[in-house]
Amino acid sequence: MKKLILIMMLMWIGLPVHTYAAGGEGQVSLIVKSSSHSFHQTVLKIKSEKIVQALFQAEEVQLVDEVPHSNNYILLEDLETIRILIFDENRDLYDVKTNQKLHVNKNILNKLTDYFTGLKTHHFGTLLPWEEVNQIIPRYTSFFITDIETGLKFEAQRRAGSSHADVQPLTTKDTKIMKEIYDGKWSWKRRAILIHYEDYVIAASMHGMPHGGGALANSFPGHFCIHFKDSTTHRSKSLDLSHQVMVHKAGGLLTPYIKQLEPKQIVELFFVALNQQDLDLLTHIYHDQTGDGVKLLEQVESIRLAKQKNTPTVDGPLVYELPLSFLVKEKNKREVGSFYTFRVKRESPTSEWKLESLPLNLIQ
Repeated sequence: MKKLILIMMLMWIGLPVHTYAAGGEGQVSLIVKSSSHSFHQTVLKIKSEKIVQALFQAEEVQLVDEVPHSNNYILLEDLETIRILIFDENRDLYDVKTNQKLHVNKNILNKLTDYFTGLKTHHFGTLLPWEEVNQIIPRYTSFFITDIETGLKFEAQRRAGSSHADVQPLTTKDTKIMKEIYDGKWSWKRRAILIHYEDYVIAASMHGMPHGGGALANSFPGHFCIHFKDSTTHRSKSLDLSHQVMVHKAGGLLTPYIKQLEPKQIVELFFVALNQQDLDLLTHIYHDQTGDGVKLLEQVESIRLAKQKNTPTVDGPLVYELPLSFLVKEKNKREVGSFYTFRVKRESPTSEWKLESLPLNLIQ
């Protein structure tokens, strides 16, 4: 699994798997991405020989069970090896392949922090509450949308919406680009996006399913929805967790957002991850050492609750259990009923909640 991630990372940044540094000298690139599978990225090649040497000579200090999630990657290249490091929100360094925590001196950490702060400011959007966005982008305002995974960009116009924005692609060309983002098929799946309007770059989330009415000559049969921080659905007037997750992802704040979620929301996020086919999202809430999460994503097409209100059987400070009945559809099979008691745990009252196990009976 780690080897696959390493090879894919090299493909995403446009490098061949076998490479070498010109002149026999090590090269270091700092990379900011919204997820491990994102094609869209911001890259800075480091010129400082002091930083380059420090990173290549970083001392292994601890073997960890799991490398933390981060948007900050460091690519090390020399004549014979390629290494990928993670620089997390606590300013710790990890080797992705070996799971080793690394040590460099404080001055190097300070430099890396400054560089990554600048890169993240350039790469991600600002989280603005819906009440503010509603004033900045009133109805009939046109703006550009960037999909933060692919980097594809198109123009759209807000047409309506009181609790979130109801939007249409501006032209047929824009509709074509939007459909390309969704691999040629309209979908309810949420995607993290950036809204570019005047001097604003705003973190947001969209789905890709035309519905309702539309007024523009754009070959788009209806409108689609864009959510922002704290925006709600029009019908229920409630927050949509899947949209809020993507809003925070677009703002580069997915990890801290998930860390503060309640245990019931962690269970809900499991359903979101499967429906979104999002391995990164799943590994945020479950430590997948055996590849069970990958198997689920490969086989499950959709999953939904049989009823919305369920009572936990255990609701303690460190353990939470929630029995759920749901409907699951495997790929190329009919939808069937299933049942599972989700168990969510955390190490202390201040640490984050995680799933203890996955319902593997879904694919048996």
